[in-house]
Amino acid sequence: MSRNINYDLAFWKKRAEKYNNLEWANHRLYLREFVMAGHFTKHDIVLDVGTGTGIIAHIVSPLVKEVVGLDISQDMLNQSIWQGNEYFIKADIRQSLFVEGMFDKITARQVFHHILEDTQKAMDECYRVLRKDGKMIFSEGVPPDDRSKEDYIEIFKLKEKRLTFMPQDLENLMRNSGFKDIKTKIIWLEKISFKNWLINSGLPIIIQKKIFMMRKKSPDYIKKAYRMIETDEDCFIDMKIAILVGKK
Repeated sequence: MSRNINYDLAFWKKRAEKYNNLEWANHRLYLREFVMAGHFTKHDIVLDVGTGTGIIAHIVSPLVKEVVGLDISQDMLNQSIWQGNEYFIKADIRQSLFVEGMFDKITARQVFHHILEDTQKAMDECYRVLRKDGKMIFSEGVPPDDRSKEDYIEIFKLKEKRLTFMPQDLENLMRNSGFKDIKTKIIWLEKISFKNWLINSGLPIIIQKKIFMMRKKSPDYIKKAYRMIETDEDCFIDMKIAILVGKK
């Protein structure tokens, strides 16, 4: 595990400074749908797994009693402005830091694809630290359709080491840990700038250009799946997002 953690730390150190500039990460529809899925209350104690710069923690904190943000990268945490009922910890969800049943809700947005080893163990830990009848709000970006999955994997190979999920994979991950009453909602973030994603990726310029040209030269069925709009300097795609809610 340590090898992957070291890789992640170097990766996130490069990305931390520009992460908050990512269009998709601050997308109003995404944030609204994610928060609505949680049905948060003033009595909730929430664990935000892979909190990063605290985007989810910040938007949830006014709605709940307390939020604990957990992340392996101090560089990402340093980009966050901590507020009154928010607490941030540099740690890995797989380390079993918390007592069983400590949290009313758990949030995990766009983090599990970075957990390259013991992925199920990470979900098991989320289940363990939830109270009975507690809920997990879990979200990942997914390929636009089954046919596009290999293209999705190839693009991301140039960017990072990561897992690729389809919605059913995410449901199975939760179900295998014991979650029940799992509900999945698919949303589309329309006309997301591909250049914005690359410029704020922390990648070397040469890799950014290579990824950009791969996307521009995609076959027509890929462009159709992403509802892609091209200009000379950019291309705009619709991102497919899965938001799941499961109950302990």
